[in-house]
Amino acid sequence: MSASQPVEKRFRKLPTGLKTLMLLGLALLPLGIVAIFDSIDHANDAREHRHAEVNLLTEVGANHLDRAISEHSEDLQTALTRIADTSAPEENCGSVLADIFGAEPNVARLTISDQTNEILCVIGEESANAVSTSATAPGETQIAFDTERPALILSASAEQGSVTGLMELTRESLAPLPQPAALARNYQITLSRNDETIIVRPWTDHVPDDRVVVAEKPIGQTGLILTARFENAPLTATELFTIALPVIMWAIAAILGWIAITLLLIRPLRQLREAVVAHADGVATFATPDLPVSAVEIQQLGHAFEDAFEKLQSHEEQLAEGLKEQTRLTREVHHRVKNNLQIIASLLNLHARAAKSDDSAAAYASIQRRVDALAIVQRNLFAELEKEAGLPLRPVLAELASGLQQSAPASVEIAITLDIDPIRVGQDIAAPACFLVTELVELAMLSEERAEIAIAVTALDAQCARLSVRSAALAEASKREEFSRYRRVLTGMARQLQSSLDEEESGTLFTVVIPTLENP
Repeated sequence: MSASQPVEKRFRKLPTGLKTLMLLGLALLPLGIVAIFDSIDHANDAREHRHAEVNLLTEVGANHLDRAISEHSEDLQTALTRIADTSAPEENCGSVLADIFGAEPNVARLTISDQTNEILCVIGEESANAVSTSATAPGETQIAFDTERPALILSASAEQGSVTGLMELTRESLAPLPQPAALARNYQITLSRNDETIIVRPWTDHVPDDRVVVAEKPIGQTGLILTARFENAPLTATELFTIALPVIMWAIAAILGWIAITLLLIRPLRQLREAVVAHADGVATFATPDLPVSAVEIQQLGHAFEDAFEKLQSHEEQLAEGLKEQTRLTREVHHRVKNNLQIIASLLNLHARAAKSDDSAAAYASIQRRVDALAIVQRNLFAELEKEAGLPLRPVLAELASGLQQSAPASVEIAITLDIDPIRVGQDIAAPACFLVTELVELAMLSEERAEIAIAVTALDAQCARLSVRSAALAEASKREEFSRYRRVLTGMARQLQSSLDEEESGTLFTVVIPTLENP
C-alpha cells in the first residue's frame, strides 16, 4: 500500500462540508499567495520610503549644521579682524561683539583674548574647560570637541595674530535638524570625528538596537560626521490591514463558498436523505422537505423521489391485493385437495369393506394409510398457511400415529410411542417423512401380530434433526417377500428428504436426518 492511500482513505471519511472548504481553500490559495506577496512588497516599499526620508533628513541636517558652523566661523573671524584693527581692542571688544552677534547671541560662550591670552571680553557663561588657541594659525578657524559638557569649540585667530577667539556651541545652541514631523519623535543626533563623539540630541526613550535606523552624513569640509539614529517605526495599521486583507479575503471566499454549497447542496441532500430514511422506517407517506434555498436540481430530485414513492406505494398496494387473492386461491386449492383426499379415503374404505378376500381388504387398507398420511400433511399445511413458517412435526406425527393404529388389521395389535422435539419442517419434507413412517409402521404390522413401535425426532442443531423408527418386529421384515418393494419405497423417501436411510441394531432401528426450519 502506497503512502498516499491512507491519506486518500482519511480524506474520503471527512464530511462533505469540510472537504468542500478544503478544496475551495486550495483553489483560492494561489490568488491569496500572490496578493500576500504584493502586500508585502508594498509594505517593503513603504519601509524603504521611510529609510529614504531618514537619509534625506540627515543630509538636510548635515547641510544645516555645515552652514551654521560656517556662519559662526565667519562671524568670529569678522569680529576678531575688527577688534584687531582698533586702536583700543580692550575698549572696543564688547561693542564689536554686540554689533556682530546681537544682544542675545546663539552661543553658549564667546571669549576674545590678546596675544598674552588675557581676556579682552566675554559673552555668555563661564566655561569649565579652557581650550588653547595657540595652535591656531592666523586667519584660520579650528574645531574641537568638549566631550564632558558636551560642546563644539570653534577657535580662531585674526590675520594679524594679535587677537584670538573661542566660541563654544553646546547642543542647546546647535540646531542641526528640523523637527522630523513625518517620523517618530524619538531619535538621536551625534557629531563625531575620529574617536571623539558628542551627543547633540539624546534619545527620548530607550530603543533596542534591532529597531534603530542609522544614517551618516559628513559636514562639509570640517571632518565632522553627523550620525542620525531613528526608531524604526513599525508597520502602520493601514499597512498591516493591507497585508492581512488578502488572507482575510481568501478565508472569506472559501467560507462563503462552503456556506453556499452547504445551503444549496449538502443540507438539502441531508434533509432529503432523512425524509427517505423516515419513509423507509415506516412513515406512511413521503413528503418532500421544504428546500427554499436549495439548488433547483435538488428540488427536482425531491419531487422525483416523491413521485417514485407514490408509484411504489401504489404498486405495493396492488401487490398486497394480489397476494391476498393468491392466498385465497391457494387456500381454496388446499381445501379442495383436502376434500378430494377425504373422498378418496372414503372410497377406499367402502371398497375395503366390500372386498371378497382378506388380501384385497389388506391392499385397500394399505393404500388408505398412505392417502391418510398425505391428507394429514395437507390438513396441517392448510392450517399453517397463514404463518408461512412451515409445519410443526409433532402434531403431524401424532395424528399420523393415531390414524395408523386405527387402520391396523383386527388381527394385529400395535402400540406406538412418540418422542418428538418441537421442530418445524417444510411441506416438501413433511410429506416424505410421513410416508417413510407409514411404510415402516406397516412393515412392522405385517411382520408380527403384536408390535411395539417407537417414533422419535431429535433436533441436532438449528438446521437438521434425526427421525428414527424403532421396533423389534422390523428385524423379521427383511425375511418377507415384499421387503424389497418396501425397501425401494423407503430409499426413495430418504432421497426426497435429501439424506440416506440408515439401518441399525440388527434391522430394528431405521434413522434418517431431515432438514428443519428455524423456529419463528
